[in-house]
Amino acid sequence: MSRLTIAGIGPGNPGYMIPEIIRRMKSAHTVIAAKRTLPMLREQCGQTETDFVPMGKIKETFDRIDDLLREECDVVLAVSGDPLMYSLYKTIQNNPACRQWKTEVLPGIGSLQMLGAAFGLTMEDAAVISVHGRAKSPGSIALAVTESPKVFFLCSKEQGPAWLSRIMLDYRLTDVTVYAGANLSYEDQMLLSGKPEEIAEMEFPSLCVAAICNPAPRSVTRPCMLADEDFERGKTPMTKEEIRALILFAMRVEADDIIWDIGAGTGSVSIECARQAPYGQVHSVERNETAVALINKNKEKFETEHLTVYHGTALECLPKLPVPTKVFIGGSTGEMRDILEAISRFPDPVRVVISAVTLETIAEVNENLAIYDPDYRVIQATVGRGKKIGRYHVVDTNNPVMIFTATIGKTEEKR
Repeated sequence: MSRLTIAGIGPGNPGYMIPEIIRRMKSAHTVIAAKRTLPMLREQCGQTETDFVPMGKIKETFDRIDDLLREECDVVLAVSGDPLMYSLYKTIQNNPACRQWKTEVLPGIGSLQMLGAAFGLTMEDAAVISVHGRAKSPGSIALAVTESPKVFFLCSKEQGPAWLSRIMLDYRLTDVTVYAGANLSYEDQMLLSGKPEEIAEMEFPSLCVAAICNPAPRSVTRPCMLADEDFERGKTPMTKEEIRALILFAMRVEADDIIWDIGAGTGSVSIECARQAPYGQVHSVERNETAVALINKNKEKFETEHLTVYHGTALECLPKLPVPTKVFIGGSTGEMRDILEAISRFPDPVRVVISAVTLETIAEVNENLAIYDPDYRVIQATVGRGKKIGRYHVVDTNNPVMIFTATIGKTEEKR
């Protein structure tokens, strides 16, 4: 049976390519690789009948591989660095059409290994993040560095060591050391290290990696939740503390989440989210001007600078907001369908939590939420608080609240 070999050809210098990969290419019918690496691969293989072809778009490349394997031709797909580290191999694994291929991986030396070796940085306790073609918020990067003794980064030209260093300065991580490597294994290789304030002013080429070492990593703990009386309230309705606790539990807030709070009221849920996500962002949308002023007062009181407040309806403000990871909808003023439709367009799944009290809102949520997640979860919460009447104590019960939880967007299982 024909075989696809996914071969890691290392950082670029042919001296770092293992001999078995050269042998496998010589015996293959076809070698597919990036256009810039083909001359080097041909030179390493010498006289051979192997056909060397440039890699095209992913679908075209997969179609070509599929055709060759069906014709009983052995194929080598040569990728830079190590195929097991942010490479095309993961895409092949996730593609159902590729699962019938007989596939073997030959690992290679990656640029992160080269960087670690150059500075004597071991990797068993390191986190690895790619910012090359991937959207990573500054907060998520700062969180990883805060909690890890070492973080290695695969960089892009725009999101390189200088960009990472500026994030360290923004989050006051000034005691860390930044290590940078560019054009590794080539004659113009660049290696340097320094404090964030030094690296932030430098320029780096596109082929670049970095590592940040934190001498005092710590777990980021989130504070306990606030009581109703802690907030500036006025006459604006506020989600009661017991219900807030259930909403926050349903949202599963992570330290670096990007959160929308639609219909924020006094901002009690926004403030709690901001306290639970110190490395994230919270964006509060509220149409009532008096309520907006209260949110800003609470923002100042609790020093949640990463909370941004928007005055207007949801549909007016959504175009200004970044892509969220979590959304809470406490009020939609008839725009529920449009809000959920906007969320459904994002490429990654978003956890959505909605609270509803009136029968009309409950019916609206039920009708629209089922379109995007038929398996949505709902609980009913009723909170009673004791009060004294004469020499007796009774329970004064608030209106029941329905809390809906759904995942909107493509999940890994659905892809």
